[in-house]
Amino acid sequence: MDFAFSEEQEEFRAMVRRFVEERWPIGETRRLAESDAGFDRAVWKQMAAELGLQGLAIPEACGGHGFGFLELGIALEELGRQLAGGPFLASACVAASAVLAAGSEPQRAVLLPAIASGEQIASLAILEPEGVAAPEGVAASLRRQGGAHLVSGRKTCVIDGQNADVLVVAVREPGSAGDEGLSLALVRADAPGIEVRALPGLDLTRKLADVVLRDAPAEPLGTPGAAAGALQRTLDLGAIALAAEDVGAAARCLESAVAYARTRVQFGRPIGAFQAIKHKAAEVMLELECARSAAYWSWWVASQPGVEPAALAEAASVARSACSDAFQRAAAENLHIHGGVGFTWEFDCHLYFRRAKASEHLFGTPLEHRARIAKQLGL
Repeated sequence: MDFAFSEEQEEFRAMVRRFVEERWPIGETRRLAESDAGFDRAVWKQMAAELGLQGLAIPEACGGHGFGFLELGIALEELGRQLAGGPFLASACVAASAVLAAGSEPQRAVLLPAIASGEQIASLAILEPEGVAAPEGVAASLRRQGGAHLVSGRKTCVIDGQNADVLVVAVREPGSAGDEGLSLALVRADAPGIEVRALPGLDLTRKLADVVLRDAPAEPLGTPGAAAGALQRTLDLGAIALAAEDVGAAARCLESAVAYARTRVQFGRPIGAFQAIKHKAAEVMLELECARSAAYWSWWVASQPGVEPAALAEAASVARSACSDAFQRAAAENLHIHGGVGFTWEFDCHLYFRRAKASEHLFGTPLEHRARIAKQLGL
């Protein structure tokens, strides 16, 4: 069995890295963080037209390129290195996965080509003020009135919610509980009864929104009340996608720390010559390589056709817990190795540290994922 990426995949990685370094480097990410949208729509459309990233994992029949999660993971890893991508995670990964998992053929035919081309941005809205990003935490309601469906409730920390043209909202039928009665509903961002407010966040490079729905008109994705499995699959794929971003960002933190340690001179020699700094870098590299292996394995699992939900859940939890921990450690040690200047606004260290701490709480914390693995093992 060949555990290496193919030559074509490595060429694809090089192409994505060149594009991101030229068109969306960390300096540009920092500049865009001060804007309301957090990304440049011209570059976003260029990314779709020239590289086709938004349609990587979308079937060709639905306007995409028909690749698997291996290629999507490569793109996410390279975007993560520069904290770039804007709504890529929310739209091309998570929302597109929800439509693929729950949508009917006509719905896929309408929604997915627009996402793949970059013309429309979509986002999944699941988390509510109670803070449980899981099917059992859904309380927003979907009710039928005449021939229409209406959604009411509040969603918070919706990734790129203020940039979304359409929201995939996790809802449930009144009186239902657990996995019963769960649905995914499509709500247009300009629909009556919907209010979207930008939220201030620790991570300056990822935009979050609060969404309030008051009898907003909606269209159920697929069969109403039968979306529990599709929602869980979407959340697992979201966790795997986020793990890919974490690996790229952690690698960039290590590279930055090592480069600084080679040039910063103290007591007549580079600080990288001191054993304490060597140990920090070596320990980060060890944890990063373990996390990278977990991430790559999870991409492979996610790319397998007909993968069992239990196998996908295991891969998602292993990758999410390992990669989040590795990113947090790499970001923290990058700050420490840079010393006092690492904590200043002018250096990029704090942007990675902010991303690491904020991402810890998306799609489940590492602790929650480890508890999930223990439960699967019967511990």
